Amino acid sequence: MLSLKDILFLNVLLAIFLSGVIFIKRKLVGSQSFLLLSSVLLICYVVDLLYTYQVFNEAKIVLATLYVGNTVAATSLLFFALQYANHRAWLQFPRWTLFFVEPMISLLTVVGLSAETKIQGNLSPNPSPLFWVWDYFHKFYIISILFLAIVIVAPRVSLGIGALRRTSITVLGASFVPVIPLALGFGITLEPFPLQMFAFTLSGIAIGVALFRSNAIDLMPISRHHIVENMREGWILLDSQNHLIDANASAEKMLDISRARIYGADAKTIFAPWPNIIRTLETGRELEAKSSFTVHGEILYLHVRVLHIKDSTGLITGRLILLRDYTERRKAEVARQQARDEMFSLLHSISGAASHSENMNDFITASMYQLAYSFASQMTAVFLNDREAKDDRFLLVAHHGIMAKHVESLAFLDRRYELVSQVLKSQKSLLISDVQTDARIPAFLRNAFVGSLLVVPIIAEDEFVGLILLTRENKTYSNDEIVRLEIAAEQVGSFVRSDRRRHIASTLAERQRLIRDLHDSVTQRLYALVMTTEAAHLGLKSGTLLQPGEVIAQLGFHARQALKEMRLFLHKLQPIDLERDGLAVVLMRRLEAVEGRAGLEREVDINENIVLGPEEELALFFIAQEALNNILKYANASAIKVKLKKAKVNIRLEISDNGCGFDVKKVNQFGLGLKNMRTRAKQIGAKMKVSSAPGQGTKITVLLRHKKSQNDTEGK
Repeated sequence: MLSLKDILFLNVLLAIFLSGVIFIKRKLVGSQSFLLLSSVLLICYVVDLLYTYQVFNEAKIVLATLYVGNTVAATSLLFFALQYANHRAWLQFPRWTLFFVEPMISLLTVVGLSAETKIQGNLSPNPSPLFWVWDYFHKFYIISILFLAIVIVAPRVSLGIGALRRTSITVLGASFVPVIPLALGFGITLEPFPLQMFAFTLSGIAIGVALFRSNAIDLMPISRHHIVENMREGWILLDSQNHLIDANASAEKMLDISRARIYGADAKTIFAPWPNIIRTLETGRELEAKSSFTVHGEILYLHVRVLHIKDSTGLITGRLILLRDYTERRKAEVARQQARDEMFSLLHSISGAASHSENMNDFITASMYQLAYSFASQMTAVFLNDREAKDDRFLLVAHHGIMAKHVESLAFLDRRYELVSQVLKSQKSLLISDVQTDARIPAFLRNAFVGSLLVVPIIAEDEFVGLILLTRENKTYSNDEIVRLEIAAEQVGSFVRSDRRRHIASTLAERQRLIRDLHDSVTQRLYALVMTTEAAHLGLKSGTLLQPGEVIAQLGFHARQALKEMRLFLHKLQPIDLERDGLAVVLMRRLEAVEGRAGLEREVDINENIVLGPEEELALFFIAQEALNNILKYANASAIKVKLKKAKVNIRLEISDNGCGFDVKKVNQFGLGLKNMRTRAKQIGAKMKVSSAPGQGTKITVLLRHKKSQNDTEGK
């Protein structure tokens, strides 16, 4: 039956152990060492109780537990002191494994004792003298560990105030208490063990209180020397004569100097590469500036401050030079700026391709080559959704670096492919490190591509437009590159979507224009033809048609006019390239295709060697076209004359007919066609004159003052 003393002591050890578990959950600094100490104390006391109350009689088990337990308890106090004093480097692997050497030797020594060894106040029967030597060494080892913990903690007592100082005293006392029974000469026996156990228990209680009251001892006491020597900022101390008297380790590293080597040297020799600092030291002013310095072939970017050190009377007794290294930040800023510049250049190139490309395919091809070059991609392919296939497929519209034998198999990508469906669902880029080993890659893609594959979605206004596939053989794509590619793909998608919208809008507008033109011209003529035919038919049936020849003539007139306007309408649908063919050729083709087939007599006098600017050719063409259209629709003419001649001063365009003519004054009030013609003439600096009278035909004359050629100027 356990005594009251044993029960109380066991409860205390259990309370200490449970406190260690709580401190571990709270992640307090030093809680691991505290839990190790409390666990060892509890195990040792339980083993001692089992042997005392003869639960088992293996004395060697008790001795091994006591020897190893004492060493581990002392070591846990040392570990706590190292954590408290912020010397955690000793707790890193493999340094902490050295503390397992002595416990292992102790364990082997106890195992080597005779089987009859018993513990009755002291060891009995007496072991060999070698064991007693080891016993004294064991006590000396534990005392050394505890004194090392004391030495580590003692300097911290003088640091801090209030609770911080009291905590340091508590930790120091916890390290000192277990030394007392060992220093008094007690060995590992049954009777002195409770005293040794009691000493370590007091240490555990003291540390537990310190942990509980100081919230993980998060205010680690650190010496001024430790702070100064571990500052990332460098500082150099000068006397009143600008001689170096001190510097910290960071300054030595930044400037590649040694305090011992240049102690007392003139600061001008140290800062010779920095004239602004030398001038500041000479003039006695303070300074704050940024500069660069080359050390071992690398450029360091430093923020430098030169400050005065003054005594209580305001007299300058020295100077302090502070150095802050912002090289990494500078490199990061340069890298970010370079990335922004590259991104701006890429987007500018894509925008340029959009403005200069004549069609969608040209733009996609230009953008694809730009992406392949900017991101060092060996193979590139661009797929756009097939709207006619209800977006189920993405068609290959451009490719680069892909072997010809694989192009046909890459004609389209189906959205049912796992690779495509995954990108469609996530709407994010998909990076595959190795095309050949990824099961999501279809066989035809595995045959065509090698290396790492990046699939970038082309998205515009939440619409999935297409995909860009890029590959690299030697390295994968970084996160920064993927972000930039997604931005570029978004720009491509915006252009594709805008082009499709423009195409749809222009198609609808062209349909409306065709419907309107047909209604205003051919439809009206055909309607008049139908009405005249029906009237003639009714007249013939009723016998009231008196002049059938006149009716037939009207039918013929309406039919011919409808035919003329249909030919004119079809001619308008044909593309016209003034830049390639020139004004003279385009006018003659028009006269042949429309007026010639309409049966009008044509007198053409056009100088094909006239050189005009693009704007001038376009304006004269529209003026001529409007004039010819009016003749065909309204003049009822049988002959026309077209002249395009170059005189000494002017280029003369003249279009006349023998039609019905009109009153110029009345037409000017509402004639939109003539207004447009005059506007065109005014835009190129030409003068237009309209001559007409009822029954006398019409003549339109445009005079454009031509510019003297460069050859004429050089001749003069």
